[in-house]
Amino acid sequence: MSIVTNKELLDRAKAGHYAVAAFNTNNLEYTQAILRAAAELCAPVIIEAAKSEIDYMDGHVFVAMVTAMGAKLPIPIGIHLDHGPSYEEAVRCLNYGFKSVMYDGSSLPLEENIANTKMIVAAAHACGVSVEGEVGVIGQAVDGPEGKRNDMTGIADPDDCEKFVKETGVDCFAAAIGNAHGLYTRKPELRFGILEEIEKRTGIPLVLHGGTGIPQEDLRKAIAMGVSKINFSTVMRKGCIETLTATLNANPGDLDLMKMLTPAREKMVEIAKEHIVMCMSDHKA
Repeated sequence: MSIVTNKELLDRAKAGHYAVAAFNTNNLEYTQAILRAAAELCAPVIIEAAKSEIDYMDGHVFVAMVTAMGAKLPIPIGIHLDHGPSYEEAVRCLNYGFKSVMYDGSSLPLEENIANTKMIVAAAHACGVSVEGEVGVIGQAVDGPEGKRNDMTGIADPDDCEKFVKETGVDCFAAAIGNAHGLYTRKPELRFGILEEIEKRTGIPLVLHGGTGIPQEDLRKAIAMGVSKINFSTVMRKGCIETLTATLNANPGDLDLMKMLTPAREKMVEIAKEHIVMCMSDHKA
């Protein structure tokens, strides 16, 4: 199937009461693992990258890679900018051929976040590209592609969410409800009452960032309350690095790079499948 917008994927997910798993990538092996897992489970999937990951791969190469791999697969695939820091970065990704972009102005005053997001929505919608915004601040548990560790977190205000969605015209948005990026040091306490109120006031697909480590029962409760996209990154990086380290230690002096990387890729396939099933999007392509 073709590369599609996140709007198409998430509108279907919301109506079908499941979420589309979104995985960050930064190289060939990550991308192969994600797409293979989704294809084997007949699931829609979103391949996304933050600015640092796009800079590492080159945006044109990233889009071409996902498009070429996805052309022969019987599943819908989204190509998404994760946590875009600026209007300029969003436009850069439109030029690369992304089908969805996120602008993260959540650390700014609400009115400034709205104004910047509106500009990006206008540019993206003119290109047939969907837009994700963010309200409330989803902090960092550990350093990652989205930025350095910080204590800047803030639960989304339903009033702000309603105003943001109404004035920006975003297709979906991430609301901070107690989630964070990276590895949780204790069980996250998601504010389901706030999530319920946000969904009631906005009616559009919601996005949950920081999916790594959130218990399955909480993920599925969030899905039942309107979350239609869940982001996973740290869990894939952790599995890849741990497996690669073990492989290198077990094979000192082996210079066959493909042989060394294959077990790590297989581990990522396993992890991606596990999280697609957690999102209940298997057999929903």
